[in-house]
Parts: sequence; C-alpha cells; structure tokens
Amino acid sequence: MLAKSPLAGYTVALSGTFPGTTHPTVSNRITDLGGNLAKSVTVDTNILISTPADVSKVSKKTQDAQSNGISIVSIDWLDEVELRSDVVDPKDFSLLTVSMPAADVKGKAKKRAASPNNSNAPASKAAKVGPLNTAPKLEPKVGDGSLLKSRNMTIPLDEGCPLQTYRVYVDGDGIVYDASLNKTDASANNNKFYRLQTWTRWGRVGDRGQSKVLGAGSYSDAFLNFNKKFKEKSKLSWADRGEEPKRGAYAYVERSYEADTEDEEVEEVAANVYSRQFRSASPAKSTLAVPVQSLMQLIFNQQYMFEAMSDLNYDAMKMPLGKLSKATINRGFQALTELAALLKNGISSRDEVEDLSNRYYSLIPHNFGRSRPPVIGDTSTLKREVDLLDSLGDMKAAADLMKKDLNSVEKINALDRQFQSLGLEEMSVIDPYSHEYQELANYLINTRGATHAVDYKVENIFRIERQGELDRFQRSSFSKIKSDRRLLWHGSRATNFGGILSQGLRIAPPEAPVSGYMFGKGIYLADMSSKSANYCCSYNSGGHALLLLCEAELGQPMQELTQASYTAGEDANSKGNWSTWGKGMTGPAAWKDAECVHPSLRGVKMPDTDILPTNTNIPGAYLQYNEYIAYDVAQVRLRYLFRVRM
Repeated sequence: MLAKSPLAGYTVALSGTFPGTTHPTVSNRITDLGGNLAKSVTVDTNILISTPADVSKVSKKTQDAQSNGISIVSIDWLDEVELRSDVVDPKDFSLLTVSMPAADVKGKAKKRAASPNNSNAPASKAAKVGPLNTAPKLEPKVGDGSLLKSRNMTIPLDEGCPLQTYRVYVDGDGIVYDASLNKTDASANNNKFYRLQTWTRWGRVGDRGQSKVLGAGSYSDAFLNFNKKFKEKSKLSWADRGEEPKRGAYAYVERSYEADTEDEEVEEVAANVYSRQFRSASPAKSTLAVPVQSLMQLIFNQQYMFEAMSDLNYDAMKMPLGKLSKATINRGFQALTELAALLKNGISSRDEVEDLSNRYYSLIPHNFGRSRPPVIGDTSTLKREVDLLDSLGDMKAAADLMKKDLNSVEKINALDRQFQSLGLEEMSVIDPYSHEYQELANYLINTRGATHAVDYKVENIFRIERQGELDRFQRSSFSKIKSDRRLLWHGSRATNFGGILSQGLRIAPPEAPVSGYMFGKGIYLADMSSKSANYCCSYNSGGHALLLLCEAELGQPMQELTQASYTAGEDANSKGNWSTWGKGMTGPAAWKDAECVHPSLRGVKMPDTDILPTNTNIPGAYLQYNEYIAYDVAQVRLRYLFRVRM
C-alpha cells in the first residue's frame, strides 16, 4: 500500500469494461490507495468508475448512481489520484451531469455536483484496436474530426518511431491517443512543437527535433506516461484537451482522422491515384473534354496547394490538409476575433496582443524558419491570417475530395472522378468563336482598372451550374423581392476552387472576426475584372488564374456606402436592404441586359463594355472601384468560370 492513502474514507464501485485492464486490477489499485470496494451502488457509495459505453447503455449501476446523486467518472479519475497521491475533484472527470447533495456522509469525503465532461481511456500503445461502439456516445469537447469513425483504420506512428511492432491506441469510443502540441512565443522567438504518442518528438517547427520513448512498455505504464506528459506540456488533462489553451503552455492542435483510405496524406493519395492508373494494363480513359481535364489538373494540383500554404506561412508539414480539422480552423478564427477586439479598442497593451498572437500561432501551425513570429498587431496582418483560414477551408475541401472513392480508382479515370466529386450540374466549354464567348471576353478585358497592371490571356471559358443553386434561389425569399440582378466577378486562388465549385461561395463562419472584412461577412463581388483578379494570386499557380462570373440578386435598394464599415451586414439588415454597394471612384459608364450573352441571363444586368469604365464622380468615395456584398449564399449563383493566364 502507498504511504499516503488518498482514498481513505471513499467507497468506490466499478461498472463497464475498461479497455486494456480488468476489474480485479482496478480494484487492487483502489484498495492500494486506501479506498473501499463496493459490489453494488448504494447511498453509501461515493464514486462509480464507468465508461461512456456503459453510461449510454444505462446499466443498473449507472441508473442507481444517478438516482442516488453519485458521481460517475472515467477511469482517468483514478489515474489522476495515483499521479497526485491525493484526491481530485470528480467533476473534472464526470461522464454526465448528475445532481448530488453537498453533505458529508459519515465523515467521508464530501460529495460534489458533477459537471459534463468527456471521458478518455488508457494510453497510446500497442493495444489492439477494438470494434467501435455503435451505441450513442457522449460528445467529446474536441471536434468530431479527432474521433476515429472506421474500425479498419490504422493510425500511423510518428515519423522516425522505431517501435514498428506497436500501434497507436484507439479506445472503444474511437478516441485516438495521439497528440500534436504547439507553442509559440514571439518575444522569445520560440515556435515549438511536441508530438506525443508513447514515442515523443519535439523541437522548433520546421526541424525534425529530438525524440524519446516514454515508459517501460506496459499498457498501464503507457497510460500514466501519456496522460502525465500531456498535462505537463498543456497544463490540461487529456479529458479537457478541447478547452482553451493555457497561457504559456502548449496548445493541443486537433488532427482529423476522417481519411477513408490507407493513404493518410493528401500528397500520398494523389500519387497513388496516378501511379495505380499508370501501372494498370488498361488505364481508364477520360470522358471529359480536354479543357475540363486540364482544369481538374489545375484545381487539384498538390504542388500549387503547397505553394499557396507556404506563401501564407502555414506549416503544411506539421499539419497537412488531410489532417486539418474544421474545429482547428474555427478555433483559429476565434483567436483572431479576440485579437480584432483588442485592436479595435486601441487601449490594449502589446503584451495582450502578443499573448493572443502566440495562442493563434500555437493553434494554427506556422513555419517562420528561424525568423521571429510576427505579432498580429494591425488590421492588415489580421486580414492576412483571415485569408489563410478562408483558403485552408477551401483547400481542405479539395483535399477531402481527393480522398474519396479511391477503391474505385481502377474503374474510372482519376480526372473524371475528381470532376464527378464536384457535383456540378453543368460544365460546358464555350466555343471561342461564338458570340457568347466574345461578349464574356470583352467583359473581362474591358473592365481592367487603370491602377491594376493586369494582362490577360484567356485560355478557356466554361458555362457552369452548381447542382441545386437555381432551386435554392427559386425557393428563397430573394426570388420575390424587388429585383436588381447583376453579373459580377469573384476571384480566388486556383487551389480554392475544389471547395468553391463543390460547396459554392460561402460566408465566413461566426467564429471569424468581422473586422477581417471591409463591409462585414458576405460574398464579395465586383464589376471590374481586375479588382477580383487581384485575389487570384496567380504567382502561386504557375501564372494560371480562375475567375468566376456570378449572377447576384442584390435587391432594391442596396445599402450604399462610401467608407468601410465592419457592421455593414447588420446595418443593411436593420434597414431592410439585402446587400451593400461599396461605391468606388471608377465604375461602368452604362449597363445592359446580359441576355446578349445567353438567353438564361434575361433580366440580369452587366456592364456595357462598348463604353469603357469612367469616373463615377461620387462624393466622398473611398474605394477605387465598386464592391458588391451579398449577405446570404442563396443570393448568388455561379454562371461562368474563366481560366486565364496572368
């Protein structure tokens, strides 16, 4: 028995099957800590140690515990007691919320009200991965992306790990015992990572770092070491890994385990797709038009994705797109929102701004080499990081499409499969000698701003329709309002178009800072092609750029502004406006019906490019060119996609 008996006076019951251990073993641990064992749950029981699966099944013991107001905790509670050699609050390890009396029972430890928490099970080691429970489960605090949903998936060991006969442990609820931690301290020029399985590796981001194997190799030893090291580095228990990072500690960066192939990284997926087809005796031939095939190669180009992420200082080696979770992106947005609030009030100290910058960089891994991580202390730097997170969302969508249906790779050409994954109703290559093509090309070329040094070489124009967009518009209230429909431009990185074409243009999530967007969160459009072309960043995609022409229902009247306003969306809504017109100093001299391009565009306005854009003479105009912002995705339909060289 331990010299100290932290569980003296505690009566503990057990329920459920604990992965990697047995009831007798757990019972011995409890008695070694001075506790008493109860075979059943009674009013004299203080603690019930159980599992999420057992709680979900509502076993008799969990029923009795709930009816008697007894704490139901995960086995981590016992591990923490062992680590500290002291009793710990059961609410930190609770498997559900129960109401408990706050009275002492015969001089025993006081029972306290429990609070919701997620459970976790023993450690990262070579234990076999059991079948995943199918019963309803308690939701973990971290995002669903960190949960394993397929019992057939094997989580890879960290690079360089010599324990090749071992596997990363996954418990019965699909929780993966694999932690990626990050810590940034701009003032100290620190940008560090810590990878934790039972094998650990740490160092500066961009370096391979040092490594060490924890423990002596037993299951229980692995459990204790994993949890102890995680808490040492993050100042959080493994159960609370989804909580906000502690100041000065490592931040837990959630990894996605939603891959549906053995090829874990997107780069490997792409390589295997093409290599398998190359090796095939009868490789599947593409049924797509050659320009569409070439477009797929551009949109899903892995090298261009890597260059785009590198340009924005994102560390794709630390957190590849295939591992990035939506929850991680949202947590990054939340950190930027808090930063924006500090910058807005203008009275925050540099220490506060630096502290939040450190937290953001810890959540969203960046690679600055040996340079000092820059403090996000102004709106332009903040906007750059917002752009990164927006792009990561779209590129992640493209990466996810790359991983779909790989088992059928021998049956269908890889490019055809990628095209099908976009779910488009139509993508037609427009004849360059047609009137439709000439009208569209004129709109592109004749709406270049004098302040934009842009030259275009049009390679292809595609007429496109996303599945369901027309129906969505017709069913929405926008089909019934006083109409002002216009054919307008939208530009983005070529690597973002897998996400854009498959999911449509989207509005920034609630977590994003509104100050990252000049006229609030919405879909930004332009009547000058070069205004949108500036967002294409063609230098990251071999000089190739993709531009959209969108049909947008702006409604009448629009909110008209000459100055930036982060609250423009809310202001428009309160005034009954559907959109905002950011009025520029230069704009179209006249508008015409876009029916001249295609019959389906009747009633939609586009600039009359026979008359070149001119000075608008709008008093107080701050913008050089017009911007139009729609605040609902149902207002916008994708109509044409331009592939140009810039």
